[in-house]
Amino acid sequence: MTADAGSATTMPCRACRHDVPAGKFCGRCGARLTPEPGDGPSWLRIGDYAAAPGEHVLQPSIVSSVFPHLPERSQGAFRVGLLFVVVVLAAFAVLGWQVPLVAAAILAPVLLFAIYVVETGVIGDLPPRIWVLTTVAALGIGVGWALATSSIFAQSYAASLGARAPDATLILKALMIPFGGVVVMQLATVLVWFTRPRHHAEALDGFAVGILGATLFAVAANATRLVPQLRAGVLTQAQPLQDLLIGGAVLGVTAPLTAAAFGGLVGAGLWLAAGRGGRHRRRLLACIAAVLVTFAVAYAGVGLSELLALPLLLQFSVHAAVALAAVIALRIGVQLALLHERDGDTHPELPILCPHCGHVVPDMTFCPACGVAAHASSRVSRAARRRDRPRPSGQAVQR
Repeated sequence: MTADAGSATTMPCRACRHDVPAGKFCGRCGARLTPEPGDGPSWLRIGDYAAAPGEHVLQPSIVSSVFPHLPERSQGAFRVGLLFVVVVLAAFAVLGWQVPLVAAAILAPVLLFAIYVVETGVIGDLPPRIWVLTTVAALGIGVGWALATSSIFAQSYAASLGARAPDATLILKALMIPFGGVVVMQLATVLVWFTRPRHHAEALDGFAVGILGATLFAVAANATRLVPQLRAGVLTQAQPLQDLLIGGAVLGVTAPLTAAAFGGLVGAGLWLAAGRGGRHRRRLLACIAAVLVTFAVAYAGVGLSELLALPLLLQFSVHAAVALAAVIALRIGVQLALLHERDGDTHPELPILCPHCGHVVPDMTFCPACGVAAHASSRVSRAARRRDRPRPSGQAVQR
């Protein structure tokens, strides 16, 4: 460890081999400056999630996974919000109010995401036309997909009720709905990726576009399929409490969580690939395609469990397992993206307040105190904190 006159104390980073401000993490590459057992390779840093301090990458935290821009002080409020949604869905199920249950399950994820982008300033990170294009494309594609698969969906629904024995042809068609849905769900994100401004190339920009596109696709597709059932009175018929509870949990929790994770992972990968060239871009795009196909196959298994009319608890277990796997995959993808991006607007000689741990630290790509990436905050937040910098304390970050 060294200290020059008038400068902050520094120490060498074993990963990037640069002298960086002393702390727990390298402010340049994000690696731990002092290795600990179980750290794993520095290129993954599996013990420390780059979007939330103190979290393991494999920790299935919904809030820090789906809302990575949230500072630590706001995560508690969003956890309460998620719990409130679950309580409302359960209350509607207990009361037997199917229409409010379905409406809340479909609209709650969109409302939470809207609050998130406003609260964190993410809405100001991208031009309005990007948000509009994503919204219009996702809604249009969702409606089109639901209409195109309506007959197969109806046949599968009849088979799940025992009104029709599923044959090989029906099983194949039914598997194509969830498999194709996962792929088609990404079309809005891909469209925006091709038309995006070239200077908006941060992975979490694509993450936000991907989540919005996937969530609105699911909203449009579900609404298009359920409106005819509402008109026919299907949603007003009495249902067992267990059916309502599990149906609400799938429609309002596991399904939108899976869609958001898929969309966010693909979007982050596409935007990360945009900043790479030649062979690296092709490899990254191939990796995205492989992950997408893998999860599409896994989600087809969800459709098969419904078609074969397996016990509801078993069906829900399949939904929950796929959602959990999607969240873990999302966290790994976001971790890799944040660790391999560099913030070009940093000023290591100047102090800045880290919104995640509350320390005043050198303005670098990663917080030397908690290891969270600068890109885990919106551009609006970064710009505001750089305009209103705290006074330098001249002290190194506590290790």
